[in-house]
Amino acid sequence: MLRLRTKLILGLTFLFAVTLAISMQGIYRIYQLDRDARLILQQNLHSIVYCNNMLQALETRPVPLKTLQENLVLQQRNVTEHGEDAATANATDMAKKLQADPANEELIRSLRHDVLQVAIINQEAIARKSAIASKTASNAILALSVFTLLSLAVYIIFIFSFPQIISRPVGMLATGIRQIAEKNYRTRIDLRPGDEFGQLAAGINNMAEKLYTYENSNIEQIKAEKTRIETIINLMHDGVIGFDEKRNILFMNTVAKRLCGQVKAPGNTVLDAIIHHPAQQQLTISHSGQPYTFVKEVMRVENNRDVIGEVIVLRDISAIQELAAAKTKFIATASHELKTPIASMQMSLGLLADSRTGPLQPAQRELVSSLEEDVDRILKISSEILDATDEQLHTI
Repeated sequence: MLRLRTKLILGLTFLFAVTLAISMQGIYRIYQLDRDARLILQQNLHSIVYCNNMLQALETRPVPLKTLQENLVLQQRNVTEHGEDAATANATDMAKKLQADPANEELIRSLRHDVLQVAIINQEAIARKSAIASKTASNAILALSVFTLLSLAVYIIFIFSFPQIISRPVGMLATGIRQIAEKNYRTRIDLRPGDEFGQLAAGINNMAEKLYTYENSNIEQIKAEKTRIETIINLMHDGVIGFDEKRNILFMNTVAKRLCGQVKAPGNTVLDAIIHHPAQQQLTISHSGQPYTFVKEVMRVENNRDVIGEVIVLRDISAIQELAAAKTKFIATASHELKTPIASMQMSLGLLADSRTGPLQPAQRELVSSLEEDVDRILKISSEILDATDEQLHTI
């Protein structure tokens, strides 16, 4: 499996190779045309120029033999076409004869004929080579057109196929990550490992598997904790009612359900009384013909200082009140019953202090006086306890 960097390098190398091939093909075809044009100029056009110079010299009287000889020498060096060498040789022989007899018109006409023959041969060669050059140009245009069309076809295929190497894995990765972000941890990205995308997909799949395992373990743990908390709340002797931030009821334990009855029933006066009753105040609710006393406590549920709910706890103080009432009655009864023996003790001490019962020694008088003070103190304490218990009984 090729890595992403290798794929990009191969793709760019392919584009460079195609571009280079088109450029080299164009350069080669242009070189062929330039070569043909150069051959025409170097081989044939120069011969025509030499022939024209010689023809002009032959039209002049007296004939400039030097000019004629110079152009003839140049023509001898530029013989390139078939039949041109014989015509040039004939012209050379005529030129030699003309040097011996410059005024001979017959020699001038023969030399002109030979020079024209050389010119005609080169003109025909130019026409022939022009046709070849034109054909070469047509072939070059055709070859470049075909090569360009093929290159464009390859380019189009490459343009539509090569981006898939990048876009397809990226799209699959984006879809997989979006599914995992939506907590669909069973999603797996199906990319073959080997390149960078495959390695990234393998890492994401591994992460999703761990998240799935973690979530399942957390869900089970949360379910277990929820069951435990619900059990604890339902076993409480106090009523518990939970609300969300919009004051909708989330849960109620068994005690609260027993007190409120059908929560969703219209006109549930018990629930309305609980909700609107002031916090930390006693609330009496009758159930099955028996009154129960509760103290309402309100606890806010916060998350990062944002209130997300509320819990009302109804603490049952009925048993505490009954115990307090029984204790108060017992103390009142005990205090009341203590008054009779205390009164009897006061009477006995009074008799002892009376002289008619007999004289007392000074030490005995001090003891009697001390006992009277203690009895008075006990009587006072009993009276105060009795008064306090009477007030508590009235309060209960």
